[in-house]
Amino acid sequence: MYDGRDDNLFDNFSSVAQRLGVYTAKDYADILEFLVGRWRIESLKGLSGEGNKAQDYLCGLSPRIRRLDERAQARAKKGAKVPFSWIHDREVQL
Repeated sequence: MYDGRDDNLFDNFSSVAQRLGVYTAKDYADILEFLVGRWRIESLKGLSGEGNKAQDYLCGLSPRIRRLDERAQARAKKGAKVPFSWIHDREVQL
């Protein structure tokens, strides 16, 4: 995502979307948790060493994302204001 002016546009947009609750890390964790359960990732057997590592990683990812979300929510309360070029440099709180 680049508008020809702001090298940080995607990061800023993501911060605003997170702060407003449009699409949050919690949503991502919910989706991931659903898919891991639906595909029964935790109960797969006979995996290679690499497969076991991937299984452990995927099964532990949702709780890690939830912790990151908690930290992001705390940071969002103190977010700086930045101008968004694609809305005529209107300042938006990150």
